[in-house]
Amino acid sequence: MTQITCQRIFEKIQLLDEYIFYLEKLKVEIKNEQQFLDDFHFFGLTERYLQLTCQSIIDILDLLIIEEKIEKPEERREIVSLLFNKKVLSENLASRLEGLVGFRNILVHEYGKIDRKRVYEFLVERTEDFQVFKKEILSWLKMNKNKD
Repeated sequence: MTQITCQRIFEKIQLLDEYIFYLEKLKVEIKNEQQFLDDFHFFGLTERYLQLTCQSIIDILDLLIIEEKIEKPEERREIVSLLFNKKVLSENLASRLEGLVGFRNILVHEYGKIDRKRVYEFLVERTEDFQVFKKEILSWLKMNKNKD
């Protein structure tokens, strides 16, 4: 693995850590779904940090596609399955991340149609996936750091 790619991935992981921290704080502060839906601060912050988290993960996946010399997919949604096939991601994580690109696209491009209940569910049920992603990527980097 090139030093530059490794450094860029670590920088993205640092950002990912920051966003996960903010999402975890929001999870503690939000008592229930109704409070989340009623308070624009909560849903606005959650949407933004989920967007940044998803983008960080997608950026890392893109860097790994380049590093592994995988032909760039026609659809961005394919990056997860391509990296699963290359044994970069576990089957469990790959299945959990499958809809990540689509969810990020909704947050960015279809912001007028965001289902806030879905955002709340994502916050409550899926933020652990981000930690699992980070652990798997760090493990993969450790195993492949001398590969060039």
